[in-house]
Amino acid sequence: MSGEARVSHRERSKARRREAIRRSGMRLFAEQGYDGTTIADIAEAADVAPRTVSLYFPSKHDIALSVPDEIAARLTTVFKDRPDAGFLDVVDTWLLGEADALDPELVTLLTAMYEANPALRAHGSSQITEAVRITGPALAAATELPADHPMNAVVAAAVGAALSQYFATILQSEDAGGTHRRFMACLHALIDTARQGAPGT
Repeated sequence: MSGEARVSHRERSKARRREAIRRSGMRLFAEQGYDGTTIADIAEAADVAPRTVSLYFPSKHDIALSVPDEIAARLTTVFKDRPDAGFLDVVDTWLLGEADALDPELVTLLTAMYEANPALRAHGSSQITEAVRITGPALAAATELPADHPMNAVVAAAVGAALSQYFATILQSEDAGGTHRRFMACLHALIDTARQGAPGT
């Protein structure tokens, strides 16, 4: 086996181990609660040593928020890759990509974890809301309001909350395409309403 092949195999093994730890943690959080789960419990479920869990995830919190963290990071990446695109176009592109990126089994685990631990849902939602907030210049361009206008913060919070709910429903919908189109229509309406307060309108 060549050196490159060995590295590739090692990276795949690390990725599989990380995913096993994450899913084991999320499953236990759903079954016995976040506070009732220890790192040792997660290690046993994932068939690794407790120290290995900590190598991949410094804390239980990092396991619980790993999915929304990754979702938010992909939003930020799409905005960086398409700096001249409109806010809604980028959100649309990002969401369509999420349908391919997210594993339905992982989403099911996430949903079960949130149902058992409502506080984790709030933390996860805040990650996505923060990612939307970071896209402030693009959002301000969409609303045509000054960057420091308070309505931009209101719209960003509303979009963040709507996106969190979107992920809770879209992959369980029998009409995912229709749900996505209706969701984007709602975002367009929200932006249009905010734009009515822009100078000159």
